Amino acid sequence: MTETIQMDSIFAFMAKDKVKETLSGPQLEAQLPLDAEILGVAIHYSALEKQAEEQAKSWLLEVDLRHLSGSKESAYLKKMGHRPLTKEDLINLVLLFGSEEQKQLVKAFEKAQIDLSARLSKTANLGLVLKQAGEKGINYNTYYNRAKTPGLWRSDEVIDVMTALERLKV
Repeated sequence: MTETIQMDSIFAFMAKDKVKETLSGPQLEAQLPLDAEILGVAIHYSALEKQAEEQAKSWLLEVDLRHLSGSKESAYLKKMGHRPLTKEDLINLVLLFGSEEQKQLVKAFEKAQIDLSARLSKTANLGLVLKQAGEKGINYNTYYNRAKTPGLWRSDEVIDVMTALERLKV
């Protein structure tokens, strides 16, 4: 005895793919000054990080434990120099004790991180740019995490990506 199974058809309507807008010609030329600005800010910010690491010892003498990340015990160990400071701790110290120029550079780098994510979202050949960025490149997982949360971009990654964009003229 043969049985036939009759299935109702299910149709799913799919939305049309949005065409990704990429930069080319005049749009790319208009973007170049912004690219140079992002690269410049990242280079200066990298120098600021090194300078802040040197000045951190004197700043740690004056800082309250509440300005250091982690538990009260962990913050105490950081203040005594028994634990390394995180990048967030260094930025907090710069914002507390740094000069006005240093504080503005921190704010400018935060804007540059957002601008870089926006710039990469409009970039054609993104895979090539990411592969060319740095010695090992930046993989897609890292890129998508950074695109979702631009504050995660590190200064060395920004420099590598912007250098690759400049070199490839994408």
